[in-house]
Amino acid sequence: MCTCSLSNAQQLWDEWELQCLVVASFALQAFFLFAASIRRRNPSTVLRVLLWLAYLSADYVAVYVLGHLTLKIGEPRHELVLLWAPVLLLHLGGQETITAFSMEDNELWKRHLLGLVTQVVLAVYVVAKSPSWRRGNEELLAPVVLMFVSGTIKYAERTWALKTATSETIKGSRMGDLCKTMSRYQAGDRSQASIDRYNKDIVGRRKWWLQEEYADLVEAAGDSFPNCINALMDIPVAPWAYKMGEIQLSLMYDHLYTKVGLRYAHAQRRPPAVVFTTLGLPLLTLATTSSALALFATTTTRSKGGVSYYSAADVAVSYILLAGAVALEVLSILTFVLSFRSYCFLREKLGAGSRLTRAVFWSLKSVRPYHKPLWSNKWAQYNLLAGCIREKQAGCLSRMMRHVGLLGDTKLRPISDRTKELICNELNDWTRIQQFSHVRGQGILSLRGLAKDSDLYESIDKVDFSTSVVMWHLITHMCSLLAASNKDGGGGDSRDDHMLLAMEVSNYLMDLVLERRVLISSEGHVAHRKAREEVKQILAEHGKTKQVDADDAEAVRGGAGGRRAQDQGPRREGGGGVRAVRAQPVRDHQARAAARVEACSHAALRPGRPRNRR
Repeated sequence: MCTCSLSNAQQLWDEWELQCLVVASFALQAFFLFAASIRRRNPSTVLRVLLWLAYLSADYVAVYVLGHLTLKIGEPRHELVLLWAPVLLLHLGGQETITAFSMEDNELWKRHLLGLVTQVVLAVYVVAKSPSWRRGNEELLAPVVLMFVSGTIKYAERTWALKTATSETIKGSRMGDLCKTMSRYQAGDRSQASIDRYNKDIVGRRKWWLQEEYADLVEAAGDSFPNCINALMDIPVAPWAYKMGEIQLSLMYDHLYTKVGLRYAHAQRRPPAVVFTTLGLPLLTLATTSSALALFATTTTRSKGGVSYYSAADVAVSYILLAGAVALEVLSILTFVLSFRSYCFLREKLGAGSRLTRAVFWSLKSVRPYHKPLWSNKWAQYNLLAGCIREKQAGCLSRMMRHVGLLGDTKLRPISDRTKELICNELNDWTRIQQFSHVRGQGILSLRGLAKDSDLYESIDKVDFSTSVVMWHLITHMCSLLAASNKDGGGGDSRDDHMLLAMEVSNYLMDLVLERRVLISSEGHVAHRKAREEVKQILAEHGKTKQVDADDAEAVRGGAGGRRAQDQGPRREGGGGVRAVRAQPVRDHQARAAARVEACSHAALRPGRPRNRR
């Protein structure tokens, strides 16, 4: 009985295998179009994993089906496989919303170029070896040729987009812009080299805000990166500055991970070349795909003796593929037309008063209104001490997940408007920024009256950036825990907010430098590993880590809540006061552990001095 069921299932799969795989390839492309656009503003781990799996499997499925078509050549019930081969090339070209899952994928453009050549040759082989031409099926020749043109263009666009987003290409384009700017400056056209007047004009249009100001922000964000940074520094209001930053990051995301950057990567070229890459290729792909669908509709059913020539299932699958391809092309064109880069391009070429420019911006504002955030409004938090505690408390399954990278120590926390305002105020103080960029915390030691020739001053004076981040992260953590454990310290909510902000900024820097490898050297990686091993050793010696709350930010919030509950007295049994009393030994324990970690970190991270071992 079981053998018969397996035999029937295998027979059923052999009959429908090809159709299921082709439809699955189309379903992955539809998933890309909608899910990839959500990725930039939704940090969901589930979405990221699903998108990663789909990105890896989409090419494999299309290549497998294209190779499997060679085995179906000549079967009477699969006469339409010669039309499916170029459709798979269209799937290999990907969608407008995603060309790369990570920046490293852009560096593999040569591999995709080789894949373009081999898969086109394989598709030609499938069509050429099909016996349908000898059976009088010449009416399928036109749809097949049209789909070949469309699929080859899409696949070549994807390879070109990957090439455009490589680090070397981006560096070359920036150097070209710099050379053009300097040549204009030397020729006397200083309006392009200096943006002081431009920034003053942008900031001075306050009466336009929430109306035309959105367009000005988009235009300023679409400028070159140095000019955008200077304009960003001159915007005095935090919401405007952050909105401009969101738009700039959205433009950078489009350039690195989508085909939108390809459409306008050569905007400085002559108009015919720009129009060809911007609208010519997408419209040509849409026209050829639509024509193939129309021609196929006229030749799908022909009867000989009242019997349909093609399989009904194959006809249905072909309609799904062709009609779906047309729908995806229309949505792809709308995606890049209703983008910030399109508006910047039209405003530069046609002017802000053009009807087409205003129509595009009105549609853009409807899809992406000013009040709708372009990102998740969360920032990553990585705490060294908390990560070591979680690692020590982890079970066997958690350790395995950590080892393969499925579980990490980075968490996402919402960033408040108050935090944004404080950070914006600090960034607008240009004098303090210049001062902070040359120091590693010496100002704090000077306020404490420590001499420059002291050992503590020397331990932070001549260290690299990543080592300094690790050191001051541990110190900040220690201070936050000591403040949370000091129930009689007072200070009010303002002090708690600043302490929480300092802790969150420290955790964010740790994630940038040591988790995402931004501005880190090999020495910084070694410093991170040394500090982590030192923390693990101290926690092992200290013991009782199961009682430690690994969430430092909650400890700070708990300290503030505990002080307020204590002021209200022990009337609320089981409330904040009782929780504060119970949490007090935990925070004291954390503070003592952090103090030992901080003290040992000076010895471990001090340059030129051997590490003491017991």
